[in-house]
Amino acid sequence: MKKQIALTLVLLLFLNVVSAQEKKWEVDLKEQLYQVGWIEQTNTGAIIASGAKGLLAMDNITGETVWHNQELKGVDRNSFLNIDGLPLFYVEYVPIAGKTRGIIVNSSNGDILFDTKDEGYRIKNFNILADQGIILFELLKNKERILMSFSLKTWEEQWITSVGEVGGMLKKLFSGSFIDQGPYFNKKGDLLVGVEEKIYAIDIASGNINWEYEAKKDIKALVYSEGNSSLYVGVKKSNKLIVLDPNTGSDITPGKLKLRGTLIDIRPDNDNNLILVETEGFNIIDPATNEFKWKKSFKIDFLDEVIPYENNFIAIGKDEDDSTISLVDNNGDKIWTSKVKGYAYYTSVIPKGVMYISTERSNILDFEKGKDVWDKDVKFKSIPAVTYDTKEDKVILFENKKAYKFDLKTGLVTLFAEDVELEKVKRKTPLVAEYIEGAGYLINADQHMSLLEPSGQVKYTKYYEPPSNLNGLKGLAQLGLNIAGVDLDIQGSLDNISTLSSISNGAYVISSDQNGARTETSNIASMYVGSGDNMATVFEITKSRYYNSKTVKDHKFIVTKVKADDKPTIHKIYMINKKTGNPDTEISLLDKTPNYLIDEIDNVVFINENNHLITSYKF
Repeated sequence: MKKQIALTLVLLLFLNVVSAQEKKWEVDLKEQLYQVGWIEQTNTGAIIASGAKGLLAMDNITGETVWHNQELKGVDRNSFLNIDGLPLFYVEYVPIAGKTRGIIVNSSNGDILFDTKDEGYRIKNFNILADQGIILFELLKNKERILMSFSLKTWEEQWITSVGEVGGMLKKLFSGSFIDQGPYFNKKGDLLVGVEEKIYAIDIASGNINWEYEAKKDIKALVYSEGNSSLYVGVKKSNKLIVLDPNTGSDITPGKLKLRGTLIDIRPDNDNNLILVETEGFNIIDPATNEFKWKKSFKIDFLDEVIPYENNFIAIGKDEDDSTISLVDNNGDKIWTSKVKGYAYYTSVIPKGVMYISTERSNILDFEKGKDVWDKDVKFKSIPAVTYDTKEDKVILFENKKAYKFDLKTGLVTLFAEDVELEKVKRKTPLVAEYIEGAGYLINADQHMSLLEPSGQVKYTKYYEPPSNLNGLKGLAQLGLNIAGVDLDIQGSLDNISTLSSISNGAYVISSDQNGARTETSNIASMYVGSGDNMATVFEITKSRYYNSKTVKDHKFIVTKVKADDKPTIHKIYMINKKTGNPDTEISLLDKTPNYLIDEIDNVVFINENNHLITSYKF
C-alpha cells in the first residue's frame, strides 16, 4: 500500500513537472490594466482582457499585446458576444460621462466599427446573411425595436430602421431575438420579417419599409413559398389562412382557406405541392391556384408533423399521454392509424417502417399495416445517449444501465450490455455518447467519463468533483424536456434527439462526433461575399486552426476540485485520454475561483490568476 501511495505521489509530481515545462508564456498585466476582471477568447484566437485601465487583446500564441484601448474601462463581461465566424465581437461599457454604450470591435486591430454612442441602443441578437453580404443586427432602444444592416464588404453600418415597440414589462426585459418569423427574401430582394402582429418588407439597400401588414393578433406562422411567390400567414386563434403577395403585401387569398386549428408549417411534398400542417389536420395546397386539393383535411388530434413518404404521407400527432401515427395516401384517405402510448418525442422514417421513441415505449411500425416490428418494446425512462459505430454500421443507444445496437437497415435491435454501473450516474444525468474508433463508446457528462467496449464491458468509469466556480465552462446538461408547450418529465440531453435524427437521415459523422473521422465539408470557417470576379474575402480562419478543431479530439478537458485530508482543496484542469481514461497532463490552479479559458482547438489553457497574471499552458 505504501509503495502504491509513493508511486502515485511520484506520478503527480511528474505530471506537474510536465505542466511547468509546457508553459508557453506568462504576462503580468498589472501595469497595463491594474486589475484584470475577466478574459475571453475571440474567433481569431486572440485573448481579450478587461481591466480598470481599459480593454486589450493579447496574441494567443506569444502573449504580446496586439492593441490596447484605454477608454474602454470596466467592460461588462455579460455583454461580450462573439459574432459567429468573423473577427468581430460586441461589448457594452459605461464611459466616465454618458450613458451605457455598445460597440462592435475588430478583434484583429481593435478598431471600433460601430458605436451606439449616447443613442441608447443595445444589440440583442444578429443574423449573418452571407448571400446579401450583411449582418442583420437586432437592437433595442428603451422599448423601441430596431433593425440594423451592417455591411460585410465595408464593415460599416448601412441603415437603421425601426420596427415598432416592445409591449409589456416582461417583453421589455427580454434579451433574445424579437424577430418571430423569418427573415425571408422576396423576388425583389426585400427583407421579410414577422414581429408580433406585423409583417415588414424592407428594402435591403436603403432600409426603407416598402410595405407592412398588420394582423388582428400575433402572427404564429409565416411561410414564404418561392415557387409560387406567395406568403402564407397564420394568425393566433384565427381559423383562416391568409395568402399575401410578398412583393406588394396585397391579400391574394382565393376565397376562404379555413383552418380547423393553428397553422404549424407549410412545406413542399415530393410532387412540388405544398403540405399545409395545422394542429387539427393537414391538407395539400395546389401552388398554381393556392386552393386545397382535398375536399376535407385529414384530421388527426394534436398534429405536430407530416413527413412525405414515396406517394403517401406519415402524420404524427403528439399529446402528453398518447400519440398517434397515421399513414395517409395522396387522396387524403387513411391507410392505417396506430396509437402510441406516451408522448412520442422522436419519430423517423427508416427502411423497415416508422421508428418512434415515446415517454412510455419505443418500437417500429411497419409500412403495410402499422404493426409493431419488434416483438418486445424497448423502454427508455430518459432520453438515450446516442452515437454511431461506423465499423459495425449501427446506432448505439445507452440509457438506464442498458446499451443497445440498432441496425437502421434491418430494424433489428440488440441488447449488448445491461446492469452497467457508471460512477455517480443517475437517471437524471444528461449523458451523451461518442464513438471512439478502435476503443468503444464514450458515455460522458460534464464531470463524468466512462468507456463502454463493443463487447459490453466497461473499460473505465470515473467522476470528477466539480470546481467551486463553473465560470468559463459551457454546460452540456439539459434537464427536462418542454416541447410545443407540453411539460414532460423526461431527463437527458436534448442534443441526443438531434443526433439520432441526423443519423437516421444518413449523417453518420456529425459535428458532435469527435472521433477524428475525416469528412468532406465546405470551409465554414471562411466567409466570402459577391460572385465571380467580384468575390471578396470577408474572413478566413487558418487551415490548421480549422483542421485541428475537427480532428484533434482524442481528449476531454475537465476542471475538478481535488480534496486532501491534510492539505487545502485545490483545483486542477485535466486533459483526459478518451481511450484510457487517464489524464495525459494536468495543470494546477492557484485561485479558489479561477478565471480561465480552455482553447480546445489549439489544446491550450489561459489562466487569469490573482487578477493580473495571465498564463498560457500547452497541453
